[in-house]
Amino acid sequence: MHIPTHEVMEGYEMWWQFLLAFFAGGGVFVAIIGGIREALAFRRERKAQKEDREELDLKNRLEKIESQLLVQGEAMKYILYDRIKYLGQAYIFDKEVNFDDRRILNDMHSVYHNGLRGNGDLDILMDAVNKLPLKNTKKGS
Repeated sequence: MHIPTHEVMEGYEMWWQFLLAFFAGGGVFVAIIGGIREALAFRRERKAQKEDREELDLKNRLEKIESQLLVQGEAMKYILYDRIKYLGQAYIFDKEVNFDDRRILNDMHSVYHNGLRGNGDLDILMDAVNKLPLKNTKKGS
């Protein structure tokens, strides 16, 4: 049996149209997928940049807070120095100190010397205060 040439050509043409549509459609699909990938990569990059900016902002804020705390620590050291010196001199002038005042003054000196890294300038004063006689705090005396 013989197939007419015209029918064979129409079969080939339909086959080529099918292949062309298949590959062209696949190319569009690949292009769409590529575009989606690029959009997602761009979005991830923007998110990473935003997170980097937020991290830098947080770092700057923490550095500012740390600097403020250092300044406040130095200020507290000078305030404690002045208060310990004033009280210690007052107790030495009175030639006596009561037990609670001496304990509190020693606690203040400990914070100044150990916690705030005081330089030891008050050690001689504190030694003199600790050698003072205790006030008689009995009632009725």
